[in-house]
Amino acid sequence: MQSKANKKGYYIVTQKRRLYTNYEQYIKITQEIFNETALRYFNLIFEHLEFLELSNQKCLRELEKLTLKSKNGIKPENYFDLDVPVYLRRAAINYAIGSAKTYQEKYKAYLETKDKNPNLKMPTKPSKFNASIVCYKGMYKDFAEGSLKVKLFNGKTWNWYKANIRDTNSKENNEILSPTIVLNKEYVMIHIPTKKEVKDVSPIKSRMYKKNIRVCGVAFSNSDSFAICVVIDKEKNIIKTKFIKGGNEYRKQTSIILKQIKKHRQNGANYGIKDHQRYWQKLNNISNWYAHEVSKQIVDFCKENKAEIISIADMNEDINIHFGKRVGKYSPIYLRRRITNYLNYKAFKDSIIVTKVKRNYIASKCYKCRANVKRKKLKYECENGHSGDYFFNSAMNIGIMCLKKFGI
Repeated sequence: MQSKANKKGYYIVTQKRRLYTNYEQYIKITQEIFNETALRYFNLIFEHLEFLELSNQKCLRELEKLTLKSKNGIKPENYFDLDVPVYLRRAAINYAIGSAKTYQEKYKAYLETKDKNPNLKMPTKPSKFNASIVCYKGMYKDFAEGSLKVKLFNGKTWNWYKANIRDTNSKENNEILSPTIVLNKEYVMIHIPTKKEVKDVSPIKSRMYKKNIRVCGVAFSNSDSFAICVVIDKEKNIIKTKFIKGGNEYRKQTSIILKQIKKHRQNGANYGIKDHQRYWQKLNNISNWYAHEVSKQIVDFCKENKAEIISIADMNEDINIHFGKRVGKYSPIYLRRRITNYLNYKAFKDSIIVTKVKRNYIASKCYKCRANVKRKKLKYECENGHSGDYFFNSAMNIGIMCLKKFGI
């Protein structure tokens, strides 16, 4: 059976850029109006909880019916006398709907568990919002290379004001979605979601019909190699192997910071909250960098060797907790979960699918003959005399199990 034509899709990436403007005060006023509007609709939703059973679009429409004049100029009972542009109001309503649904989920979870956990506190409704301004299309225009116009309230009227942006990459001609204006302590930022095309989002089953399909089996280790990648074809022939190193360096960098934290804790009064936050933030930054780098190298390796599928072992949360207790939360193997999370979306961008296989026997069986293996440090030897790298054997088993999973 031949494969069908590639099915195109898209993904959304957010560019974060500094916004240069002389109208920061107007942005603050507009943000206050946005949040006041959202809060009023948030409170109204809890007078009509049945609206939360509707889709966001229908819920928004029902809320507008309750609060806006009709075409005949008749004011409803819950009329909101707000001088707010329609698209800012709708952005605020959608924010209110999302916040209400989140609160309801927390409240339901509280009701389900309060008898088991008497000390559990009931979630409280927010008394104010501090959300950033989401700009629907009616709130911005003339989005060009390096600039745009935004509708803001100056204290008297709503007017258009120009702002400059550095490095927007608008030349790529991607579809721009609703940007968000974010006020930081020092400057103004704009977050620009852009919609980018993915050449192939075909499901894994349809890809398996291709004659030249290749699978990359990926095993994670606690050695100097974060990940061991092996690309194989349908006949289980090895195309290419890659050991992604850096585990020892990651362990070294994190251990230095952990020692600094321990030293500062021993100093007692001299150890402040800011020091605590600074060191833990360093640890998080290092972990993020390595997770991004390893996942990027895996995807690049697959692209170079034309592998459309990445196969990894399915490790549940219990296994992750086990790794944390056994080897520490700043060991290469514990970073596996974060690497996998980043790998999912990075691979998708390049039309590569990440799939999971059962972890049974991936390390205890020989990939060549399925005989039991014995581990000797980083090497393995099976009952039939086959030997090699222990984690390479796991990566091969993961790739082969992916093919078997789909009847190949």
